[in-house]
Amino acid sequence: MRKIALILLCFLLYSAQSQAQLSIGDEAPEIKLPDSLGKWKPLSEVKSKIILIDFWAAWCYPCVKSMPDVVKLYEKYKDLGLQVYAVSLDKDYYSWVEMCKKLKLPFILVNDAYGLNGNASKDYKVTSIPNKMLIKEGKIIGAEMSLYDLEKIIQKELQQ
Repeated sequence: MRKIALILLCFLLYSAQSQAQLSIGDEAPEIKLPDSLGKWKPLSEVKSKIILIDFWAAWCYPCVKSMPDVVKLYEKYKDLGLQVYAVSLDKDYYSWVEMCKKLKLPFILVNDAYGLNGNASKDYKVTSIPNKMLIKEGKIIGAEMSLYDLEKIIQKELQQ
């Protein structure tokens, strides 16, 4: 009986890990969320060669700490075709807006007040933040990587 329980546990853990996040080559699900003014910003309407989706929140210290690097990356590659679509998982609208102002975020900013329980997080299988992914032509081309490794992909893709 113990062996069966152990095998079942291993199977469940493996299944959960394989479902952890979208993989490279997967279709990027649509995201349609409001910006700070309540205007809907669908991901499908972003016209750019590469899109960096950044799941983050104002209350998340590692997220906030990484934002200046995301801004630098955006400024460096925006003219070559990079856009950042920052999906905030903040429930507190005012904290989110204030943090965006404080950090002077220059890219697309949307909010899912349902946090990790929202459709965007569920569709992208995001279970923790910060979480960044790269999209090109509607497909995931980078996931579960550091910002440094994502930049290598951006450089390669935008120099072609």
